[in-house]
Amino acid sequence: MHHAERTRVLAEEIEGLLLEVRANIGISRGLLREAPSRVDHIANERVLFVIPDMGFFSWFVSGNLFHADSIFASLHGLNLQDLSVGLPVEIVLSHIDDCDQAHIAGGLHQAIITGDRCAFEYFTVSAGGRRQVAMIGTCLRDTQGKPSFFCGIVTEKKADLLLDASEPFKTYCDAALALANERGNLLAARYLKSALNTVL
Repeated sequence: MHHAERTRVLAEEIEGLLLEVRANIGISRGLLREAPSRVDHIANERVLFVIPDMGFFSWFVSGNLFHADSIFASLHGLNLQDLSVGLPVEIVLSHIDDCDQAHIAGGLHQAIITGDRCAFEYFTVSAGGRRQVAMIGTCLRDTQGKPSFFCGIVTEKKADLLLDASEPFKTYCDAALALANERGNLLAARYLKSALNTVL
């Protein structure tokens, strides 16, 4: 495939991926809007808020170049500069726990053959420790029907954060405090703790 044709196909595939992401975000926002109305009639109801950081990746299958963003790099213990240039998928797989490697490699191979969307859960092991990752992806095809780019998202699986919906101000402060602590923003965490003390 010529460079211009490959660029056109890549642009079309990225456009399709962005449309899917936009649709998924729209669904998530709709569910969040509906959540308060669902619990108004039930005393002491608790609402599940899941706000994960998502990492994005794109694997040029025939050239075996795997590109990804900083979140993907962090979750897999990989160097962002290496991922920006592109790594062989074998290096990415080597950062997955030995117990999960064969399953993930086989699942990716099957998804390339079928073109079906896939979803996996696995553990990564790096200097940052052992982390549980969820991946969703699909293998896109060029105009001749050949596998071209495998694109998708990853997010770290964490314990569900249950927040009490009966006190909205406390709920938002709790969520913000958890995020501030996770990101090491000590000043924001201190102010949020003060705000929480006023409602407790």
